Amino acid sequence: MKCPGCGLYHPNQYEHCVSCGVSFKESGGEDFNDEDSQDKGRAVETMERPVENPDELAYEEAKSHPQRRSKKLGVSMASRLPTVIGALTAVTVLLVSAGATIFFLTKTPDDERLFTKGKKELANGQYAFAVSTLEQAAALRSKDPRVFLALARAYVGVDQVEKAHDAISQAQQLGSGVVEEPQLASDLANYYRQRGKFDKALDLLRPLAKNNVPGKKAELADLDAMYGDEALRAGKIDLALRLWEEVKELREGSRFSESEARLATIYQKMAASFASKNDDQKALSYLSKLNAIAQNAKNYEMASDLYEKNEKLDLAIDQLRLAIKYSTHNPVYEHKLAALLTRRGKELLDAGDTDAGYGYLQQAKTIDPTNALPAVTLRGVNVGLEGGLPKISGEIWNPGDEPVNSLNVKVELVDTVSKRVLWTRDQKVVDEFVQPLQGRESKSMDFVAGTSVSMNGTNEFRVYLDGKLYKSYRLGEKNKKDGLSGHTPGGDNDSSSGGALSRLRPHVESREPAPQPAADRSQLPDVSPAPTETPPRVRESAEDKTMKDLD
Repeated sequence: MKCPGCGLYHPNQYEHCVSCGVSFKESGGEDFNDEDSQDKGRAVETMERPVENPDELAYEEAKSHPQRRSKKLGVSMASRLPTVIGALTAVTVLLVSAGATIFFLTKTPDDERLFTKGKKELANGQYAFAVSTLEQAAALRSKDPRVFLALARAYVGVDQVEKAHDAISQAQQLGSGVVEEPQLASDLANYYRQRGKFDKALDLLRPLAKNNVPGKKAELADLDAMYGDEALRAGKIDLALRLWEEVKELREGSRFSESEARLATIYQKMAASFASKNDDQKALSYLSKLNAIAQNAKNYEMASDLYEKNEKLDLAIDQLRLAIKYSTHNPVYEHKLAALLTRRGKELLDAGDTDAGYGYLQQAKTIDPTNALPAVTLRGVNVGLEGGLPKISGEIWNPGDEPVNSLNVKVELVDTVSKRVLWTRDQKVVDEFVQPLQGRESKSMDFVAGTSVSMNGTNEFRVYLDGKLYKSYRLGEKNKKDGLSGHTPGGDNDSSSGGALSRLRPHVESREPAPQPAADRSQLPDVSPAPTETPPRVRESAEDKTMKDLD
């Protein structure tokens, strides 16, 4: 079917022209116009005429239809126009979409762009601009520690150090501290050091030293030494101790060689402080540290006094032997050691260890000739109650080879608080009517007091042999407020209980008068640090140098 409007041929089922839209029904249903009828007639005639010459037939066909081929060509192009336009539109949309996608994918995000810009501004020294830029970047990248470290450096550039410290703290919480920026840590530490804020400076340098960043251990050690001296001058001994121990542990820095001298001074002060507070355990702990780096006679004497105060006689004897070893000839030390040996010997005799006990008495005689051996001793002594009354029993033993022809024993029950004698008794053990006590022989002893007393350590038996005090035996345990342990029966009631720095009078019950120290020991011994190979005199000069430096 041919369109009457544009001449385009359509199949019979079409009702409208696809090109111009003319309805075939309104045109009367004609399939061809007049020109088409004529063309059709000619075609019929041509078909009915016999074909004589094909070329002639083609020529006549072309002559009879001069516009037919071009007309059909124009109709074909018009029919393809909507398809071409649709294809071009689709291609255009595709290209625009691809370009937009590529643009948005390759565009730098704002946070990365700001971070990069901020780092460039830092490199150019534009700290104020960097602060503004990096603050924006930090708002967008609140989980990136690198942004906060860069922001901290920018804050340092504009002298806002507190904000810089907060930014570093934020970075540390995110898992990346100043170890990533060693120079930043050094700059901030120097800033804090100049303003006396040593704690913040040390907090910045310690992570670097722990991670072995080159040069930071030495930097930390020097800062510790500076702060430690300041703390020592201010009397902050605990702080000075921690700082100088860190210097010694780091083993680097320009002042590492001074660490032992400083620590010796600090250990001495710490020991004196705890001893004055009757905290003997801590005092002995610091004396042990002090003696490990500075073998000095006075340090050992002080430790011996503390052990003696707390009835640790074996340890007290050991410390006093070391005091004698590291000192020149000192009669005071020898008298004290002889007294300790005598006291320990009598304790062993009381416990029934005859050989060891008498051996200690003989050592005391060897060290101090004025400390004579007793003619008789007590052994196997027991103190308790019998029928509610205090009782002391044991044996009187002759340790020598010569017989004892005369011996008087006197026992007193004394209230150590009021110093009153509550009960006393004298007894002739050996006289002209009693057989002499032969060498290595013993006689039993048994005394029951005539009055009852409390067994709380405030009362004691005192035993005198031939008028001389042999030993005191306490009734019960005394409630102590200080020291390492409570006194055991046989302790010294007359010793001062004011602490290790008070005068610690040796507990001597030998038959000879106790030798008195030549010097007053009511004050803290002047402990001077000294290495093993250095004489005490040299170490005292090192201590003088330490105190001079601090002044």
